[in-house]
Amino acid sequence: MKKKKTLWRTAMGSLTLIVFMAGCSSGGGNGTAEPGSSESTDEDAPSTKQEGDAPAEKPVLTFWNLDGQTNMDSYGIRAIEEKFGIETQFVAAARDTFTETLNLQIASGEIPDWWKEPSFPDYDKFLQQGVAAEIPQELIEEHMPRYVEWLKRFLGDDPYRYVRRDGKIYALPVLWDIGIDGMQLGFRGDWLKNVGIDKAPETLEEMEAALTAFRNGDPDGNGQKDTYGITGSAGNVESMFSSVFGAFDAYPNIFREKDGRVVRGEIEPGAKQALEVLKRWHDNELIDPEFVVNKGNNVEDKVLTGKAGAVEYYWWSFLPGSAFLGGEQWYDKLKAGNPDFTWEIVGGVKGPEGAYGISQYHPSFASGVMFGKQLEQDRAKLVAYLQVFEASQFDPDIYEKLNFGEKDKTWKLNDKGIVEFIAPYDDEQVRKREGIGVYSMTGSFNDYDFQTSYTSEADLRELAKGTRAKGTRVIDILAPYNKPVYNEYQDKLEQFTLQTYIDFVTGRKSLDEFDRFVDEWKKMGGDLVMEEAQKVYDENRS
Repeated sequence: MKKKKTLWRTAMGSLTLIVFMAGCSSGGGNGTAEPGSSESTDEDAPSTKQEGDAPAEKPVLTFWNLDGQTNMDSYGIRAIEEKFGIETQFVAAARDTFTETLNLQIASGEIPDWWKEPSFPDYDKFLQQGVAAEIPQELIEEHMPRYVEWLKRFLGDDPYRYVRRDGKIYALPVLWDIGIDGMQLGFRGDWLKNVGIDKAPETLEEMEAALTAFRNGDPDGNGQKDTYGITGSAGNVESMFSSVFGAFDAYPNIFREKDGRVVRGEIEPGAKQALEVLKRWHDNELIDPEFVVNKGNNVEDKVLTGKAGAVEYYWWSFLPGSAFLGGEQWYDKLKAGNPDFTWEIVGGVKGPEGAYGISQYHPSFASGVMFGKQLEQDRAKLVAYLQVFEASQFDPDIYEKLNFGEKDKTWKLNDKGIVEFIAPYDDEQVRKREGIGVYSMTGSFNDYDFQTSYTSEADLRELAKGTRAKGTRVIDILAPYNKPVYNEYQDKLEQFTLQTYIDFVTGRKSLDEFDRFVDEWKKMGGDLVMEEAQKVYDENRS
């Protein structure tokens, strides 16, 4: 889902880049028990220290300094070192060379202590190379209980199923938890009111009526016919007016299951019905005619300049920024220029058989955090990493010190329940000098229910929760699995589908040719792709 990946990378600052952590390939700790064994390790063995002995050497954990920060005496780093009895070191790195450097290190035998978020094909490659450590499940659950609870909220009772190989776990799974229900359909509420519609559309017919009024009924009151019903982008086929395809239970470019069989929405009969609707809307000028060339910034511009009254996008953009992530969202920008502005938000519109939904992003966007093979022989160090990763993103005290500093000295909660920095720490440059908000450790485990408790107004949290609940969790069920055949044919099939769909919607091709399109799709490798997909599904179904 290229559009969604791009938006997420923009929002979160290249979160999905692989990060590698330098360490000695020989280990260096004192743990001797094999992973998963019941033998005691140095960590839990009785102390044999005698009076006068030198203090035990603290394990050194290595992390990357991605932004050129040098203040190691920050509130968060001090708290982590004191809490876990470790020393930390940070190594400067450039974001755009991580993967190359990681591969060079491994090739030279200098296996890093840890690295994060390789794709699933790369995950399997590291296992074939024998460079990754097994992570015993009991260690994860003992030392990362809040992390495990978060995983289970979105992946069920077996959150390790995507990273388990031959019964063993080699990565701490990562999630983008708000990706699973992030995309929703927003209508200009003030425009609906201006054209005499008193509620958000719930069916495809009601949506078409609203879009027609947005085009022909002068919803912005300027006396000109210069608005369109809906805008969007043809950047990728799965997010091109997905709610219309969802109304016919056909979601292009993702694998789904129906009655035990894996299906692809782009070749289902429902897709033809959705294309017929879109063709009619295009002919009637309800769709922004530039949707074919629109990029993400073009879509945003059309929305913010009032050129279209409906759009599919992330639900938090339709709310005040202070309701969720903080900052300024589409809502805030539109409200500033129009006090009467509102959004009406739905998770989709029902089609003839009652189906509805919008294609979403699988929460397991990559494999996870992996550890170097040497840590299998250094249980104490592995445990220390697990503890730090858990604390840095789930322990309120450590999370606050890393991100905000010392409560009531550098920050406080204001009367709306949002973090407010105290002068001089309200200056970002001062915070950077103090090492506040610049060290994220892994940065991989973002529990937004927890994190937004610091960025969202207390009175608006239920609004965010209720809005999110409208989302439909329609995802590619095979996204986390390695599919070599699909990988080979993916780009060709996607580009063929996208261009053909655009031709159908704009009238360059007749929809009478839909069956021919399906036949061509299959001949271009689609049949092989579906055969592989069914096999992968059957092998991994629970």
